[in-house]
Parts: sequence; C-alpha cells; structure tokens
Amino acid sequence: MASVTGKRWPIVGVRLVSEFPYTEGEVKYGIKEYACTAVDMISHHTCLAFLNVQAAEEALPRIVELMGRELNWDEKKKEKELETARRFLYYEMGYKSRSEQLTDRSEISLLPSDIDRYKKRFHKFDADQKGFITIVDVQHVLDSINVQMDENTLHEILNEVDLNKNGEVELNEFLQLMSAIQKGRVSGSRLAILMKTAEENLD
Repeated sequence: MASVTGKRWPIVGVRLVSEFPYTEGEVKYGIKEYACTAVDMISHHTCLAFLNVQAAEEALPRIVELMGRELNWDEKKKEKELETARRFLYYEMGYKSRSEQLTDRSEISLLPSDIDRYKKRFHKFDADQKGFITIVDVQHVLDSINVQMDENTLHEILNEVDLNKNGEVELNEFLQLMSAIQKGRVSGSRLAILMKTAEENLD
C-alpha cells in the first residue's frame, strides 16, 4: 500500500501532514477497514482531528482525493465530503471557537507595565533576540527546567497562537494573545500557561 521513499524517515509512504506519522497508504487501509467518509478517516482511522484540527484541515484535500480515487467519487461527491469534513472540524472539534478567539486583527490593549512584563517573559524564550520564538526555543527552555513534552504537542501549542502560520510566534502575536486573555476572549491558552510556568521556574 505504500512505496519505499528512499528517505531516512519515513522509510515507506508519503505523509499526509509532515508533523504527524500518518501516510497516504493509511487512507487506502482505512477504506478496507470501512472508513467510508472523510470524517471517518480524520476522526476514527487516523485520529488527526483529535490530535490537531489545523493539521486535519491541511490533510483533508489529499485525503478526499485519495478516497475519491479508491471509491470512484465524482467531483460533486468529493466537494461534498470536503465541505462536510470541514464543518465537522469547525463545529464539533473546536476549530470555530479557536478561530474566533484570536485573529490576526485582534487588537493589543495592554497597559505599558503589562507590555513590559510580557516582553520580558517572551524574551526568556527568545534568548537570541530574533523577535520570534520557534519550537526549538520552547524546547530549549523546557529542557532547562526539566519539563518533557513531545514535539507534536509543542507544534500544536505554537500553532494555536501562530496567526500567520509561518512556524514562528512573533512578539506581536504573543502580545495579541495576552491582550485577548486579559479581555476574557481567550481562556486556557496552553502557550500562555507554559510560558508563565517556565518564567516562574527560571526566576
């Protein structure tokens, strides 16, 4: 079901999303295990919808294309499957609430003292003063305070705040997050909790 890639990892198969270990071959296998819809595939067979809704949405077009090929779907059927799966992610898997909580147009309304405090917190992670933090920066700080967290979880945590989806959380994005938390529009941000905990342990 999957061909040898010639790469160190994955040895066989093409990944649906680079950060997660699900390959295109698993779509074919899922169909044999009675996954008959795109929602079945992202929720029951691969569980991508539960691991990371953004990754699931990114993988959807390819999943629908592969399922369409195997199940002889026409274009109308593929469009319907794609729309149904996106609505599933949006309304049932929390994508709607997350996307409405924080957007790239969210205003920053913080007191100067709060901005200074949050900048200091941000710079504990951005030790090189780049103006942004990556998963490597977060992992480095977590290692220094003996906190273990798997890479996939870290990707998901940063992706919740990375508004322009460039793989980096910029200072402005972090300040937007903290402002939204203060206003009560965002609750339970894992990155905010993680950075506050790290700051307390580093001081």
